[in-house]
Amino acid sequence: MTAKRAATLILSLFLIFTAGAAHARGGVVLALSGGGTRGLAHIGVLEILEEEGIPIAGIVGTSMGSIIGGLAASGYSSAELREVIASLDLTNLLSEKTNPIFVPLSQDSVTPRSKVPWVAINSSGDVVGPLGGMSGVKLLERFAQLASRSQIVRFDELSIPFAAVATDLETGEKVVLRTGSLASAMRASMAIPALFDPWPLGGKLLVDGGLVSNLPVETAKELFPGYPVIAVDVSGTLKNRKDIRSLVDVIDQSLTIFTRRNVENEIMKADLVISPPVAGVPIFDLTHASRIIEGGRQATMDRMAAIRNLADNAPPVAQREALCIAASVASIRVEGATPDLEQRIQKRYRSWIGKPLSNINMVRASREIAGQEDVLAVDYRFEEAGENLDVIFVVQRNPELEINFGGYTTNLHPHRWLYIHGVRRDLFSDGDSLRFNAKVGEQWGVDASYLTTPEKNKSWEVTISAQNWELETNKGTRSWDRYAAGLTRRFSTGSFQAGLGYAFERVHTGGIDYDASGPTLFLTSNTLNDPTDPTSGSLFHLQAWWPDMEEVLYRVTYFQAARLSDNWRFYLRAGFAEGDETAAGGNRAVYLGAAEELYSYSGNPIQGERMFWWNAAFRRILMRSWWGALNTEIFGGMGFVYDDTGNRYRDVWEAGISFSVPGFLFDGKLMFLYNDEKDFKVGFFIGSPVWGHYPLP
Repeated sequence: MTAKRAATLILSLFLIFTAGAAHARGGVVLALSGGGTRGLAHIGVLEILEEEGIPIAGIVGTSMGSIIGGLAASGYSSAELREVIASLDLTNLLSEKTNPIFVPLSQDSVTPRSKVPWVAINSSGDVVGPLGGMSGVKLLERFAQLASRSQIVRFDELSIPFAAVATDLETGEKVVLRTGSLASAMRASMAIPALFDPWPLGGKLLVDGGLVSNLPVETAKELFPGYPVIAVDVSGTLKNRKDIRSLVDVIDQSLTIFTRRNVENEIMKADLVISPPVAGVPIFDLTHASRIIEGGRQATMDRMAAIRNLADNAPPVAQREALCIAASVASIRVEGATPDLEQRIQKRYRSWIGKPLSNINMVRASREIAGQEDVLAVDYRFEEAGENLDVIFVVQRNPELEINFGGYTTNLHPHRWLYIHGVRRDLFSDGDSLRFNAKVGEQWGVDASYLTTPEKNKSWEVTISAQNWELETNKGTRSWDRYAAGLTRRFSTGSFQAGLGYAFERVHTGGIDYDASGPTLFLTSNTLNDPTDPTSGSLFHLQAWWPDMEEVLYRVTYFQAARLSDNWRFYLRAGFAEGDETAAGGNRAVYLGAAEELYSYSGNPIQGERMFWWNAAFRRILMRSWWGALNTEIFGGMGFVYDDTGNRYRDVWEAGISFSVPGFLFDGKLMFLYNDEKDFKVGFFIGSPVWGHYPLP
């Protein structure tokens, strides 16, 4: 036998034996507990099992365990999970309102930023209050994007069979989710009571599974009999009194107390327990993500000998890829929508029928449907129809009536209000809506806007408005009452929205009434990647009115956002406005600073025929938490005012630094300003302004 043949024989025997050894190694089942961001340690556990070649026969997760487990089951490697966490803006996903200092509100909007209704009436006429502090709709959308790589009907069709555990809020029973929408299962499993709205699914109202099974060992043994169950416990320990400093700390402590017994009962049934060192980690803090993941790695390495022993004596696991069904769409169905909305959805996407199913299209369609005014959230699932699949959109509609209370105050100008804002839907037909906003303070205002349909590309809008204003300008005191009404035909395509209409206005000032009417126009292009905390894209808005066919009054605003790094943002805002100082007793002039174009001039705006301004800001995120973020912004800007002869007669500038806390419980800013008049000011802002200048820009 030649040396070459001998080497070949030895290599062949080696491959046979090693292949046999690899085949002989069995799999383990993971029971991943809840624990908020402490659950990032699950990634470290998965990472070590992946590196050591330990097959996973199944995963059962609760709360954060369901999120990490669901993504791993759908084919994400541990390295990809690290990338997902690194790119995750948890503060933004948890927020219901969070606006950087320079994000402009649409000028034709009379809606404040608050997204949390204090009072709502459902379709049955029952009065309901908030069911949680956060809706979690953004989380659902993000989960749907992440889970879109697998097209499945049952969770055991994933690359790793999976189940999520939730709690039925009505009966208190455990609910094991194994079919339907993976995104909805993850969202339901992590619906921490008081923090998140319960999630409706399958006719049940579901909340966090940790209430009944925070470490789902029993469920894992029931679903995967014969396999050893490794319990990964990140439920945490009780905090000391000095560490209980916020509402979330209280909820975290309460959940730990409440879940302690069910964890103790189930942990005894596990074949092996991994307990990463997560004591003291807040449940919504990604600051120390790498350290938490490393803790999961180390805790798993410490138990590696026992894990290998379990795997070597367990049944083998067939290797398989995440299932991507090569099926076509058999039908489009809709659940939870009105007959009119159901018909619109089916008509919009009926071209899919008979064509291959695309998860990318599903995510896009869900986002399109959720963009309609009467829709709160949209999810989807698939059901088998022979060799093909039925596509089912699951729609959650907004309540018929929502009422918000809020306010706005600052020390820099007199425009301070308490306001009540409401939306009444399905007033005369399915999907129509009436928005109203009333504000009281040193100045008062009432706005109402009726949309005939939630379809932005073919709706009519009726607007009425009454405003009282008083300004201390460089040319003296200006005060007036303005009453207006108008009709607009709205259009929409892609990122563009437009409207053409006609408006009437009466201005009462100095005992004299001035009437005018004429066509109106607005045009908006919005490519911002997020409506509240954008990191890329731009927003362009034009609003114009042509009173009595004389001089066109208009306002143009432009906003650009850019992400410089994980914690740095850049914002640029610019605008141009054309007024008419000679009309309506001078009250159709432009006023630089009156709508906070330059903050240091907001209490003493500069009157003119036209104006141009710009400002830019570099924002640094200092701290992130469940309630929002603490930001600091270094900013500066300039403004130019022109008279009716076209001459530029005032150039002004300001610079400053601000600290802002935008969030769904509190929206405040503290500013330190310096301007061209060598005027140093310290200003604060609490709440969101509602300007309401219709039909003037």
